[in-house]
Amino acid sequence: MAKRVKQVEILMNIMKSLSEEFRCQIYSDEVREKFKRPCFFVAATSVMTPQTVNWMKKELTVILTYYADGQNQNEVHYLDVVDRVQDLFPVGVSAGERYLKIDTIEDDRVGEEDDILQITITIPYMESVPKKASTAEMLEEISIDFIHDGGRHEQELFSGDIKSDSV
Repeated sequence: MAKRVKQVEILMNIMKSLSEEFRCQIYSDEVREKFKRPCFFVAATSVMTPQTVNWMKKELTVILTYYADGQNQNEVHYLDVVDRVQDLFPVGVSAGERYLKIDTIEDDRVGEEDDILQITITIPYMESVPKKASTAEMLEEISIDFIHDGGRHEQELFSGDIKSDSV
């Protein structure tokens, strides 16, 4: 069984890769003023959707917001940044002992003057649901009576025992 994924590991690996590639400040907290450009702000949101009793579908969305320095606020520079991010994560990202496939990497321009690059990385994955140990005692034997008319308006009675060693 695959180990559970810690979303913080995914985020930390993405931040480490960005730092090594771009050699700029990576913020995981929102800093509203006096931040040093160029830089990335990294945020994440997640969705969990139960699939079965044993499986959970998860999706982590990582939003990279890039602020260029004054001389590089242009389309050529932004396209270079997008290409470099796509090259960092061509297929997926490491998460502990697992490697998770990236579904999409999308980019957009935001801000009042469209001078902020925003890159959204979507990472869907499945994860097994850990089972809690049961504290209930197992029954040794169950007796059942099943009454059925078989659509013939004549009831039949089926009786039986189910023992713990027959399950």
